[in-house]
Amino acid sequence: MGTRNILLYLSILTLLGCSAGKKGLLMNISNPGSFDRDNEMVEVAWADVRQKLSLLPDQTIIVTNDAGKQTPCQLITNGTKEVESVIFPVSLKAGRTALYHISVGKPESFEPLVYGRLVPERKDDFAWENNRTAFRVYGPALKASGEISNGMDFWAKRTDSLIIDKWYRNDLSGVASYHEDHGEGLDFYKVGRTLGLGMTAPVYDDTLCMGDNFVTAVILDKGPLRISFKLTYAPYTAGGREVRETRIISLDAYSLFNRVTNIFETDTTKLTIATGIVMPDKNTEANAPIITFGDNTGIIAYETPGNETNGTIYTAAIHPEGFGIIKVSNGHFLGLNSYQPGTPYTYYAGGGWSKAGFNSFDEWTKYVKQEKQKIDQPLIIKID
Repeated sequence: MGTRNILLYLSILTLLGCSAGKKGLLMNISNPGSFDRDNEMVEVAWADVRQKLSLLPDQTIIVTNDAGKQTPCQLITNGTKEVESVIFPVSLKAGRTALYHISVGKPESFEPLVYGRLVPERKDDFAWENNRTAFRVYGPALKASGEISNGMDFWAKRTDSLIIDKWYRNDLSGVASYHEDHGEGLDFYKVGRTLGLGMTAPVYDDTLCMGDNFVTAVILDKGPLRISFKLTYAPYTAGGREVRETRIISLDAYSLFNRVTNIFETDTTKLTIATGIVMPDKNTEANAPIITFGDNTGIIAYETPGNETNGTIYTAAIHPEGFGIIKVSNGHFLGLNSYQPGTPYTYYAGGGWSKAGFNSFDEWTKYVKQEKQKIDQPLIIKID
């Protein structure tokens, strides 16, 4: 450790650790990649924090950077009664290292950067967002009206504000439709009876076998930095076998990608599943180009046909371990893998917008490739 870092460490201990009467937890966090990382969420096991700080039941923690300034943090429970980890955002230049410190203290107030809820007033949508993007999936009340879909919808957003409640309130009251852009973005992504943006389904005899709308939605963690929730689905059939499906979806502040974990349960030892991005019907016309990028190491990306008024939506799914097969089929751009029923299947799905930072599909695919590198090479945390 260099002289400067030693002095900073001693300063932090003096200001924070000593006032708590306990030794704090010092972390050296490094960026191993070749590009800068901005507000990337890091996660530290709560067992390490609790042991290092000898926490009492009524004590709270704070996270500070090497200048002693508090950083927003969140305790993660994953829907249990016990804390499992603590997360906080870190920005680091390529190849650089920074010091962060966890100690006993009173957290400052920070504005939430994520939000999500069941929307019963709009036929049981479940909608969620962060400070960059927003999504929704469809619930039982919508199915009862005859509209069936277990795909994921994407809301094109160009504001840091959390807008779900405002958009629903204005749309339902007739003040302003969220299908029109009033300066913050809009919903113009078409889902229908498809996987939408990056959902996953079993494949049998080259046919996608999709479930219906979710049956239950339970929030596991509700912010201020990560929203996560669990969806359950009624049993459906794939190749004559009953399939029971569960999805756990989480979205971190600043990220354009959801982390999705699917579990499919059925009475077979092997299943083929496909993560898919819907391709509108007009893309099948002879004169309409299909713009995709596929990489078996773990990326499928697709440019949705846009228009001058609303712009263009760019979509992608990333599987850390790669896709076995990538192809256009069943009205989707698909990444297929062999799957063992009952085990977690985890990947990432998200989108960008031409009116919110992406001027071309090339720019989008470059961004997605970097996201894959972040997954492959996460920030390195060394605890002293």
